[in-house]
Parts: sequence; C-alpha cells; structure tokens
Amino acid sequence: RPLTWLKLMSRYGGTISFSPTFGYELCVRRGLNGSAKEIDLGRWRVAGIGGDMVRADILHSFAETFGVAGFSPKAFLPSYGLAESTLAVAFAPLDTGIEIDRVDQGRYAGNGIVTPVKRGLNGSGRSARSFVSCGTAVPDHAVEIRSEKNDRLPDHHVGRIVVRGPSVMEGYFDDPAATEAVKTEDGWLDTGDLGYMSGGNLIVTGRRKDLVILNGRNIWPQDVEWAVEALQDVRAGDVACFSVIEGDVGEQMVVILQCRLHDAAAREQLRKQAAATVRTTCGADCRVVLVPPKTLKFTSSGKLSRSAVRQDYLTGEIADVSHSINKVSSAVSASSQSGD
Repeated sequence: RPLTWLKLMSRYGGTISFSPTFGYELCVRRGLNGSAKEIDLGRWRVAGIGGDMVRADILHSFAETFGVAGFSPKAFLPSYGLAESTLAVAFAPLDTGIEIDRVDQGRYAGNGIVTPVKRGLNGSGRSARSFVSCGTAVPDHAVEIRSEKNDRLPDHHVGRIVVRGPSVMEGYFDDPAATEAVKTEDGWLDTGDLGYMSGGNLIVTGRRKDLVILNGRNIWPQDVEWAVEALQDVRAGDVACFSVIEGDVGEQMVVILQCRLHDAAAREQLRKQAAATVRTTCGADCRVVLVPPKTLKFTSSGKLSRSAVRQDYLTGEIADVSHSINKVSSAVSASSQSGD
C-alpha cells in the first residue's frame, strides 16, 4: 500500500522523506486512486532518492501524477551513500530538482568515456543515455573516480568510485581480509560502484560486479531490465540481467523474466519480444529464461540481488517454465501409455 506513505506525509505535515526510486514507482503505479482530496503534499520540501539507481523517468512520472496534490518537482533530492560511509557521501543541491546528464550511448558503451549530448540532437542518429547527478560530496569528505590501476580519472571518464572522509568506516568487524579488499593503497574506500564526475558532480552508472561485457561492449544490466519491464505483461522488478561464461561460447548474457502467462504460445511470444527489446536496447543477443513469479531474489532493502539470481541460475535452481511444463506433459503421457 504505497499510498499510505503519502497519506501519512499529508496527515502529519511531513517535510522531509527519502525512498529508493522503486518507492516512487510504486506510488505512480497506484496513482491517486481517488485519493486526490485526501492527500496534500504541498509541505514536502525534500523528497530524497537513494539506495539504488536514480531514474529520471520515474521521478518525472511521480511529479506529473502527484502535482495535483501539491507536490513540487523541485523537492527531489538525489543522493549517494553506502553503509560503509555511515551513510551519506554526496547530495544534489536543495530546491533545484533533478539534474540530468545526457551522454552518447555508443561511446559510453564502447570505451568508458562519456560524451555529453545536448537535448534535441538525437536527429543525428546518436542514441542518448540519461543519468541523474547525485551532486557533490558532503563537507569534509571527498569523492574521486579511479582507474583499475588506481589513477585518478578526469571528468566524463567512467571508473571506480572511491570516497574518503571522517564518516568512512575503519573496517569490517573482525574481518581484516574484507577490509583490505575495499581499501586503496592510499587509504580511500572503494565503493564497488562505477561512475564519473562532471563539473564536480558525481554521476553513478552502476555496480562494477554487475557490468556485462560482450565483444568489448559495456552493457549495464539495469538498462536491459528497465527496457524489458516496459513490455506488456511484465511488471517492475520482474527482470534480472547478468552474464555467465559458457564453454567455448564465452560470455553469454542471460535475462531472467518472471512470467505470469499460462498459454504456451503467449509465453513464447513474450520471450521473442523480450529478446528483440534487448537487441534494440544494447545491440546484443541474450538467452531469455521465463520463470514463475517470486523467483527473483532481493536484498533486505528491496534491491534486486543479481548475484544471488545468477548463482541460482548456475546451480540449476532456476529453470525455464517451459521445461517444467514439458516434463509434466511427458510424465502424464508416459503414465497414460502405461495404463496407470
């Protein structure tokens, strides 16, 4: 019941509240649902976003849906943080809303260097990818983008996000090996995230371990997941994308898709649509695996755990629904022939 959040904000005059992007998305999916007269969001001055990738399209939809209830898009406050930094690392400025950085999709995917694209230039044939700025580092803290060799990278170069400051942890409790793995030689914390800087602002592009590399091309799994989730009969949170190494084939991209369709022909049509969508989105082929609802795993904070889903796929715990149905059909056929 996501609208309970907004009703409580309205009832008690809340002015500051944060949520991951998917919280705003759930509210958009519910819409006002006849609650326009009950909700007043005019006093909400800081609508923070953190905990996962900040999506401009979802936030725009939220502002459009709840503008009639007094919500102002200037209240949006993108941020970046992690538990190891207790908690905040960077904030966008107050009372400005979201700032979008649009970059050339082809160059960004090919060499890790992002080239800004001005709005209205897509007629040149270039595909643009939008990211939301998470602002600048909080006081007495610093954020840098480093290469794999730990060299500091200039603006618009995607690399490892490292942070330093008084709120950064000394280490993981009773685990020096894990602590050493996330600390650079000069004492910065390696967040495990990738991003780039633009004029002092931090742009987060994704988790390093989730990046899919096919034929030298960088593919961000969230781009694939969001595109497939836009299909009819697919819901937000129904898709997981990752890569696996398969024998002589090498790296193979896999898309796990939770399917609620019972008709076999409809399922296969959805599989084809998903594969075509992925091809259009990133120019690569993939294996689409249809699975029952509630198959995908999420963290305690509600974020998709691609690593856990990938592990389930590799161990065989995840199987295509078509395979399961075929097994049942074969068993029924064998039973009928035996006269049981």
